[in-house]
Amino acid sequence: MIMETLNLKISGMGSAHCVGVVKNIIVKQDGAAIENIEVGQATINYDPGKVKPETIIQEIEKMGYKVDQ
Repeated sequence: MIMETLNLKISGMGSAHCVGVVKNIIVKQDGAAIENIEVGQATINYDPGKVKPETIIQEIEKMGYKVDQ
């Protein structure tokens, strides 16, 4: 399994609660694992055979956050 890395800047994620919300979104994605997450950013390792970066981003944006790579 070859894992790739996705670095995201996440606007609107301004508190520990928001970090928890985004963390829960990421861990629910099959093939995605959190390398690092903190207010305003996340580094995610993912298996491109199981999940696409676009899917991860869309799920985060559904919760009202703005995501940039």
